[in-house]
Amino acid sequence: MESELKTHHLKIGSSNRGGVFFSGKKEDVIQFAIHTKFASRLNLQLLHDNAETYDEFYAKASELPWEKYIGPEVSFRIDAETKDKLKNSEFTMHRMKDAVLDRLRSKKIPLPEIEKRMADITIVVRSHTDKFSIELSFSGDPVGRRGYRLFAGNAPVREPIAQAMLEVSGWKEGNTLVDPMCGSGTILIEAALRERLYGEINRFLFAESPVFQILFPTYVFSERKMEKPNSPHLFGFDVDPEAIRIAKENAYEAGVEDFVSFEVGNCLDLKNTFGDKGHVVTNPPYGDRIGKPMDDLKEMYFQFGKVIKNEFGGWKFTVLSGDFSLLGKFGLKENAHLSLKHANLKAKIVDYEIRGGK
Repeated sequence: MESELKTHHLKIGSSNRGGVFFSGKKEDVIQFAIHTKFASRLNLQLLHDNAETYDEFYAKASELPWEKYIGPEVSFRIDAETKDKLKNSEFTMHRMKDAVLDRLRSKKIPLPEIEKRMADITIVVRSHTDKFSIELSFSGDPVGRRGYRLFAGNAPVREPIAQAMLEVSGWKEGNTLVDPMCGSGTILIEAALRERLYGEINRFLFAESPVFQILFPTYVFSERKMEKPNSPHLFGFDVDPEAIRIAKENAYEAGVEDFVSFEVGNCLDLKNTFGDKGHVVTNPPYGDRIGKPMDDLKEMYFQFGKVIKNEFGGWKFTVLSGDFSLLGKFGLKENAHLSLKHANLKAKIVDYEIRGGK
């Protein structure tokens, strides 16, 4: 994430478990927002101050110019994750709501709708010790939830993690990419979005965001899109026909249905009909999230490792796993890895380079 921010000429102020705080020129912030592959959320900090009591928090929150962001035509919601001086998150949300509505009343502005789930504008409140932060979400929903996944399937990989897998693998736009256990298709769809939208993978998300339009009213989104490739180079397979149906629907919603080929197929029967070089990137099952017997999984990993070695010499092979004991069953030498959390499990993305050829 930090390297991505630096690529867009943004200055990192600090970082902690809550996120990375940065600043920069308006145009650089816009370009980062549209292109970011790894950010889960992107918020604008309106206020960072101290408060010993809920009343002090309310007083400072009500001084913010909410009329600039919220009016009768939009709905809003509040997310709060607070502790220490503002230890009751529910009561903090209540006081935040009062602050917004009282400010709008004082300005004689008709009051907006308040939503608990889907809303046009999301206000985020955080607190630690006596410090609190009030932020506006650029997109309402998390940036990492790009909106095309109508159905997630079984144990899906999240979009930013799919992008991290592509990054660790070294995959670049135009390279051949195969996911032999594609599930709902997220890895391939994320790759296709990078190609079709010239890397502007969040373009449509922000084009429809009221907050983004308020903050950057003069910015005009480009309409450029890559046309359908002459021949497919993004391939997904899954043994479950329902998973393939879901993957195709998700690809359609993302506007990349012409960029990815999805077919029913067993990873253990996979043959390399794709070329001498490319990338196999996949999220294979592991016990804590799928519930398969461990002996079956060990055998599956062992057999799939043989497929990779026999069919894909000269390729790159990258996997996400939350059960590190299974990785040794591939019988491959690790090239690099990235540790992270996935579905509340310690996990890592592991990259292998396959020696030799067919």
